[in-house]
Amino acid sequence: MKKTLVILLVLMLVFSFAACAKTEEPPTDDEATELDYPTKPIEIIVPYAAGGGQDVFSRITASHMLKYLPEGSSVVVNNVTGGGGVIGATAMHNASNDGYTLGSIVPFQLTDQFVMNEIPYNEDSFVPVGVGSYDCNFIVVSTDLGVDTWDEFVQLVKDNPGEITMGMGGNWNVHDFFRLKLEKALDVKFARMSFDGGASALAAVMSGDCDSASNSISEALSAIEAGQVVPLCVSTPERIDIMPDVPTLKELGVDMTHGQWRCLTVPPGTDPAIEEYLAGVLDQVYSDEEWIAECEQAGLAPVNYTGQAAKDYVSNDFEIYKGLIEELGITPDYVLEQQ
Repeated sequence: MKKTLVILLVLMLVFSFAACAKTEEPPTDDEATELDYPTKPIEIIVPYAAGGGQDVFSRITASHMLKYLPEGSSVVVNNVTGGGGVIGATAMHNASNDGYTLGSIVPFQLTDQFVMNEIPYNEDSFVPVGVGSYDCNFIVVSTDLGVDTWDEFVQLVKDNPGEITMGMGGNWNVHDFFRLKLEKALDVKFARMSFDGGASALAAVMSGDCDSASNSISEALSAIEAGQVVPLCVSTPERIDIMPDVPTLKELGVDMTHGQWRCLTVPPGTDPAIEEYLAGVLDQVYSDEEWIAECEQAGLAPVNYTGQAAKDYVSNDFEIYKGLIEELGITPDYVLEQQ
């Protein structure tokens, strides 16, 4: 009988220790406290002018973020222009990391350091939270130029080396790399004109002050539909549904594709909990059928990379551009010579 009691006591002790081992520690006060964010307006800095592709992307995204933020929240888009994007990127770099200032970037906020002197920011100055779009390039020309086809345009550029102007929406970004690839593939030379954003470059083509421009479809769509510019080609592997009559460069005999992503970021040192929260909000936005439809209607090409996937996506693309810059021998001095 005593032996049986001892066995029972031993078993009770074993089960008691096992139960204690499985019991999780109670949450700390910090862990138990709900994230108190946001409690004031969130600002998205766009380093380009209103009406450009980055502005369109940011405004559509901001409006849909309100669906997934607490009731009464506010998201404000602030166009901080100048220096072809440098002024706005510097503002992002200097912003507080309290989670209330987001940046809206393209690959070339990361590569400005290689093409201009005294740039205060680099690839570590922007922490990707969500990549929401990957857009192609269009070449559009002024109706005053007197050309209607790609072949006519190329012949005009060859007949007038270094005289036909091409507008660039910013300082050495996707449009300049696209231009360099075209010049190399076609053995031609354009006269480069720089503007504070794609909308400004497009406006110059519409007015006849610039012969041609590299634009995203979100920037050029309304002008193309209104017949204010002539679209000659698109840089995607296949024609895009929203502009099915515009041929790809590959169709025209130029073996090239090109484009750029658009991403929302936070400053380094932002509270990881806020960063994770924003990534979750953007994941919902980028999966929202209404957001997707609105982006496509504006000529954007929606994608969804958030959190670590966004960081990996941006990091991998940065390495590709860094290699291209080295291959082409691009330095601040080279850029100054080109301008």
